[in-house]
Amino acid sequence: MEQFSAEQRREERFPFLKTIDYSCDSGASGVLFRGVTINISHSGLCLYLFENPCMNRLGTLNIRSELPVQADRGRICWVDKVAEGFYKAGLKFV
Repeated sequence: MEQFSAEQRREERFPFLKTIDYSCDSGASGVLFRGVTINISHSGLCLYLFENPCMNRLGTLNIRSELPVQADRGRICWVDKVAEGFYKAGLKFV
C-alpha cells in the first residue's frame, strides 16, 4: 500500500470539512456511501469513511458531491482503520 508523508506531497493541503457522497468504481452501480473530508489539495484529499466497501481492492471512488477543485474520481492510496466501521483514507485524484 502506497503511503505519502507530508514531505512527499507535491501540493499543500488545506483544511476542508464537508460530508460527501461517493460510490465505488467496482460494485453495485447507484449505491452511494457517505464520508467526511478532512483536508484537500489540487491532487487529492483525506477523508473519514464510515464503511469499508471499496478499500479491500484499493480501487477508485467516484465522488458525487461538489468539491472546490475539479475532481470527481480518486484512487485510494492508503486506508487506516480508526475503529470498528470507521476508517481514514487518502485519495489521489485521477
